[in-house]
Amino acid sequence: MTKIKICGITSFADIDCINEYKPDYAGFVMFFPKSRRNISADTAKQLLSRLDKSIKSVAVTVSPTPEQVKSAEDLGFDFIQIHGELYEDTLKSTSIPILRAFNVTDINSFEKYKKCEKIAGYVFDSRTPGSGQTFDWNILKNIPINGKTFILAGGLDPENVARAINLIHPDGVDVSSGVESDGVPGKDKKKIELFVNNVRNAYL
Repeated sequence: MTKIKICGITSFADIDCINEYKPDYAGFVMFFPKSRRNISADTAKQLLSRLDKSIKSVAVTVSPTPEQVKSAEDLGFDFIQIHGELYEDTLKSTSIPILRAFNVTDINSFEKYKKCEKIAGYVFDSRTPGSGQTFDWNILKNIPINGKTFILAGGLDPENVARAINLIHPDGVDVSSGVESDGVPGKDKKKIELFVNNVRNAYL
């Protein structure tokens, strides 16, 4: 069964919706003020306290420092997702599993991490993460993942996710803007329901 990650959680309303539909992962953008979904450590602590314990929590970061990673660990996140740079001192100091994110411009650099035990999986995203834009999924068809978790992101929504799953067969799919409505803060409950159902029915 393809795992589901709902990313960009910002409110208790989002958490309640996540708890109802039970994706495998919930992502929270941290330490990146450029994102409208960025939340503070205090907000993350409050939201995590309400998150169903069966759902794995992911701190989604961009080029984090060791201090920021330590903050995420102290908050109790299960994983840290790292876009941008993964600094050597950050890698060495991290004690929770890393989901290493790549976009279509650096997609071939993932192999440098294939022997790193701290890297639990890869997230393959579009050129601009969080933009809701897709990319040519065919470039991932024969990519050697070497036993690590393979998560597809970038422009997924309830309408295209089943097609993406049947084409690429990822271990997981990641959605953020695809389960939001234009001009409305937070996640759209109906879109989350459709997304989750379409993922779980993709191979039926």
